[in-house]
Amino acid sequence: MNQKSFIDLLNRYNNGLCTEAEKLWVDKWYHNLNNKNFQDISSVELAEMQDSIWLKINPAEEKKSASKSRKLWPGFAIAASILIAFFIGGLYMANKNHAEQSFMDANENLNLITKTNDGNSPIYIFFSDSSKVKLKPKATIIYPESFASTKRTVYLKGDAFFEVSKNRKKPFYVYNNNLIVKVLGTSFHVKSAKDGIPAQVAVRTGKVQVNENEESTLFSMNDKKVAQPILLKPNQKGVFANHNLNKTLVDKPIPLAEAYNVATSLNYNFKEESLKSIFETLTEAYGIDIISDNEKIVGYTFTGDLSKKGLYEQLDLVCGSISSKYQIKGTSIVVSNKN
Repeated sequence: MNQKSFIDLLNRYNNGLCTEAEKLWVDKWYHNLNNKNFQDISSVELAEMQDSIWLKINPAEEKKSASKSRKLWPGFAIAASILIAFFIGGLYMANKNHAEQSFMDANENLNLITKTNDGNSPIYIFFSDSSKVKLKPKATIIYPESFASTKRTVYLKGDAFFEVSKNRKKPFYVYNNNLIVKVLGTSFHVKSAKDGIPAQVAVRTGKVQVNENEESTLFSMNDKKVAQPILLKPNQKGVFANHNLNKTLVDKPIPLAEAYNVATSLNYNFKEESLKSIFETLTEAYGIDIISDNEKIVGYTFTGDLSKKGLYEQLDLVCGSISSKYQIKGTSIVVSNKN
């Protein structure tokens, strides 16, 4: 391969414009270089390593490219290979997620503790402000022995459920590779991105603000590329993917009275109750807007006991009684005709 073609490939790799095949071979080529001692490799072998990635992507040019490369570069093979190895190493550093290191640097004046749940069951960890976290298996939390005077910050790798003590003068921040969650006093789930599942934040009580963690990269992010912050309320969750934060509902909404551990006078045993009234009751119970796009639907009545059933099961029974359906749209639920 020639130098121009190689640099063009690396530029496309850095800008995320490579094909999957090209990216795979850049990764493989880098690791091959990185795992060898340059003093033990001949100039011919180094030149072949340079050629290999381009030839794998463009096999038709194998003879032509390989021959040309060996004629042009024999005296500079070692120097060129080392230079390119450093260049690709720089690309790896640029693409590597730096959020954790940034957190460590920002809190270097504090005594940081790292805890990993190596067991098969969740474990509880208590912080100096009486807040606590339920750490799921294989998750890791990094936190200071004592929080700083102006804010409370922790770093999470994996999944966890936080219960944060209220302190309006000292907000609580949860950082991970993709997100920054800011709270004053609430309970919520945080899930790191893993195995194709995007990073998520789900709120049980209170409100949280979710931002993209711009420290994930060495370079400043374009304002148009950074996800817009979102505010989440109980039974809502934020999902992060491709520099976007989208709001939707949690998988299993919990009645607010249960979440906050308070008494409620709401009755789920309905007798010839209009669907309009039932939707209003469920909206109040879960803090989720439940509406219909058809005035005729809300005039129907329903009789049945919806106690001890989850929200979606309740809606299945109500909608099934009148052959209607419901859809989650953003953070609302819309009931409509099946057709």
